[in-house]
Amino acid sequence: MSRLYVVGDSTVAKFNDVSYFYPRYGYGTQLNRFFDIEVINLALSGRSSKSYVFDPEYNKLLDSIEPDDYVIIGFGHNDEKYDDSFRFTSANLGIEDESSFKHSLYYNYVEKIIEKHATPILATPIIRITPDNNYDGDVIHKTIYGDYRMAILELCKEKNLLSVDLNLISLNQAKKLPYERLALYHAITKGKMVDGKLVYNEKSVDKTHLSYLGASYYAYHIARIIKDSNNNLAKYVKDNIKEPEISELEINPLYKYIPYITPDLDNYKPTDSFKCDEYYGTAFGNLDSFDGFIANGSNGKYYVGNESLKPHGKINASSEGFSFLFKRINKSDNFIFKAKAKVIKCANARQAGFGLMLRGDSYLNQDNPNHSIVTNYIASGLITTDKVTYGAFSRLSTTDLLRLSPLGEFFYKVDDIVELEIERLGQVVKTKLIYNGKEYNNTFTDYDYYNDDKYLFVGMFGTNGTVALFDNVELKLTGRAMEA
Repeated sequence: MSRLYVVGDSTVAKFNDVSYFYPRYGYGTQLNRFFDIEVINLALSGRSSKSYVFDPEYNKLLDSIEPDDYVIIGFGHNDEKYDDSFRFTSANLGIEDESSFKHSLYYNYVEKIIEKHATPILATPIIRITPDNNYDGDVIHKTIYGDYRMAILELCKEKNLLSVDLNLISLNQAKKLPYERLALYHAITKGKMVDGKLVYNEKSVDKTHLSYLGASYYAYHIARIIKDSNNNLAKYVKDNIKEPEISELEINPLYKYIPYITPDLDNYKPTDSFKCDEYYGTAFGNLDSFDGFIANGSNGKYYVGNESLKPHGKINASSEGFSFLFKRINKSDNFIFKAKAKVIKCANARQAGFGLMLRGDSYLNQDNPNHSIVTNYIASGLITTDKVTYGAFSRLSTTDLLRLSPLGEFFYKVDDIVELEIERLGQVVKTKLIYNGKEYNNTFTDYDYYNDDKYLFVGMFGTNGTVALFDNVELKLTGRAMEA
């Protein structure tokens, strides 16, 4: 029995966006609407044709495909990231140049699939939408390193392969539809209230990733093009397929509308426990009380944390609460953030932690100290769960906390010292932690900064009976981030 495999990036992959107004769906998730064949979606967010080969899904593909199987290949969005050598391939260069997009597609995928007597089909990358209707350059995947759409089309012509030109389809759609209607084909993170009705917030449109409607729309066009081709996969296209309608799109039933206001730093007047020279101190989340939380300092030395367990505050899957000493930077900024932290107080408690944090939101003057804040972040620091200490962690969605780099079955203690670093380079965020002479590194790819439309917030945090002294603190901006 033939099967249809799908590999590619976030425009193809599956997600679990419980917090989105209109969640993200890759078009690979909707192909089974239009094909009578088993669809196996191995696409992964944030990957390029070059970087995907290091994922276990790549080996699964090569180990699993059999004669008469089919593989749709959808890369391009991340191959063009010339600021990231791990993912970048050039569209200007020929197939025999190992650094070229054509070389990566052909030798990593097409050739190996054909060797298994299966059939590769290449899809060009969908464009990124823009409210100003200016469709040129990076948004349509034409960069200083070449035209990624044309590289695919040329490769297919050279090797007699079927191509599905989603780039052209998406460009034609963008030029035809008004932006407010076009946006419905894309994921949207937040809603807003208008005349008592919950509607999408136009400032939170994800210009790259698709909604359920968008994923279905491109899956339909893939099926339509294959149906009209002489490719053997055409026999598996269902009869009488129809283009999806906007009426299919529904607000995520799990979405919770919580108004978010960008912190007004110009008018912020912190209490004595939240004062410093160049950073802004605050505490927010599920704290029971603000008493005992500190985020202050001067002359490059900053004390951040919770002096006792009584006011509580912790980091877990269902709520978070801590002190935070932060700076606000533009959402388009790349940066390197470094510090050395020494534990001044700790209570050997579960779900306690301290370190550096990158967030998509921050809160000032919280009215209710028992307010549950559950939003996304990446951290480099120490956190305890049961009797295990971890060295890097992030909240990937509003329902889960992913913990990485277990350091061992122990609690950190007073006078422990760690060196910490967070580096952002476009979609990629890298964390580094040096503790007891060992270095721990983690990479987070295609991460979503969820709430604020304009800013990111980077700073030092502590909670649950832990206070840390941060010094050698350095925040360096390193240029503009490329779009997702």
